Amino acid sequence: MTVPNAQLRFVAAPVSALVTAVLVGTGDSVKAGQPLATLSSAELIGLRRDLVQASAERDRAARALARDQALFSEGLIPASRVEASRAAERQAAALLAERRALLQLAGAAPGGSAELTVKSPIDGVLLSQQVRAGERVEPATTLFQVARLEPLALEIDVPVALADGLAAGLAVRIPASGSEGKVIAVGRAVGSGQTIVVRAQLDTRLATLNPGQQVEAEIAVRPRDGGRPAWRIPGSALVRLAGSDSRPVVFAERNGRYVVIPVELVSGSDEERVVRGGLDASDRVVSRGTSQLKAALGNGSGD
Repeated sequence: MTVPNAQLRFVAAPVSALVTAVLVGTGDSVKAGQPLATLSSAELIGLRRDLVQASAERDRAARALARDQALFSEGLIPASRVEASRAAERQAAALLAERRALLQLAGAAPGGSAELTVKSPIDGVLLSQQVRAGERVEPATTLFQVARLEPLALEIDVPVALADGLAAGLAVRIPASGSEGKVIAVGRAVGSGQTIVVRAQLDTRLATLNPGQQVEAEIAVRPRDGGRPAWRIPGSALVRLAGSDSRPVVFAERNGRYVVIPVELVSGSDEERVVRGGLDASDRVVSRGTSQLKAALGNGSGD
């Protein structure tokens, strides 16, 4: 389980500072704008001083421009003098805007205090807390991780052989929790296990699911070219019968009897296989004792 990128925020220190108080803890629900921590920083005093100086320079440049415009209208100075004053006024205005933006980016409140409050950018849950009161932090140091947990994202490793049956919009379900959603993207890169990543979004029954949790999921894969659906079975359920026909089969219990069902191996490992064949959702596949069934079949006593 993962949090969709659009629902995840990292809260970082805007300036070098001392963490004076942490106001929330991991797992707390927070609202946008809610204070998370307070910091004390000497850099704020310097930023405010630079803002005051830039404001004073802007005022001086504005007065000089007004004076030169008046003198030019009386024919006492050339137009080049006015253009130079106008350029100086624009430069001073740009510097003032920059100083204001830097102070705003630092999250500093009006006034001359060296303290600032770090706030939550969104409604959500505090997933992690990286600092404690009394620690010093540098600019861009991550302090908190906040996320909105509805909906959740799920990344599923699917055998590449089933890729042709995958598409956005297919239903996805987690049997353990009953959570449901749909496929939103199908990856193209093939991993070392010959699988591709399918991303799904889950919208219902999310209370028991958490980011980082591993779950088993079901995808309503479309059968290839209208053919047979794929099934996931234990690796020990796949057997090969003696004789010239080496096609793999499984034993399934139907109506109190064991039947042999030929299958096509799609992918898998010793622990788990994905096959196509004439299986049904109600079949009970035999994963233990298959050697005895093979022996019985060889004696003519099986189905």
